[in-house]
Amino acid sequence: MIKLVATDLDGTLLGDDKVIPDEIFPLAEKLMQTGILFVPASGRSPYTLRENFRPIADSIDYVCDNGAVALSGGKTVLSTPVPREIVRDVLEFCRNEDVHVLLCGSQTTYLAPVEGTKYEPHVRPYYFRRVAFDELIEIEDEVNKIAICDMRNPRNGSFDRLVKMLDGRADATVSGDIWMDVMQCGVNKGKALAAIQKARGITKAETVVFGDYYNDIELLGCAEYAYVMKNANADMFRYGNRICDDNNSGGVIKVIREIAEGTFK
Repeated sequence: MIKLVATDLDGTLLGDDKVIPDEIFPLAEKLMQTGILFVPASGRSPYTLRENFRPIADSIDYVCDNGAVALSGGKTVLSTPVPREIVRDVLEFCRNEDVHVLLCGSQTTYLAPVEGTKYEPHVRPYYFRRVAFDELIEIEDEVNKIAICDMRNPRNGSFDRLVKMLDGRADATVSGDIWMDVMQCGVNKGKALAAIQKARGITKAETVVFGDYYNDIELLGCAEYAYVMKNANADMFRYGNRICDDNNSGGVIKVIREIAEGTFK
């Protein structure tokens, strides 16, 4: 019996237009009416996700900041901020790279001024609540995740340099074509979802998950029904056991509708 449905957003639930599909709200409500929990699992911060899912914000659980934060029943069941010395070192690293860095704090997102820059269109959809600082090192808030936007694609060099600089002191992951994230060692979406599963008394056998990118690998490992999107990179399919229609065709919506209507097999 299915008791939990978790889905990544960008490249998975969302089409390339980055818009939350309207169909998800009545479907999530129908899931909940039958005792099935709906969980967005994203690199987005808690305050952004609550805005994204405003019509059902108080009824669902969340995996936020790529797993640094997990919220269940309105309570924080997992929080793993980045050590302060790592924040300092990453900020120094970014000074020498052609990138834009964002600190995802417990209250808001902190970043250098972005309005009117080439980064603004890529920052705006993900970070609704943000405060600009000229010197990010002065921020005293806990930092759950460091997001770095590299318009050249991190895999063209900056990611390897970042990993080398961190030298195992923190985890770095490529989270999109132009994004990479830094988090405390061991942080990932899978551990965050596992914290929710434990809090709710839900097992892997009762879980359905959807993902498309490398930061979804551990998330997929938490589910008996692990869907990799048809639009995913070819090397992602080994991490799932089912394939979902692509994100622009509403693949996730199709499967969730089957679950909600009791026709899922």
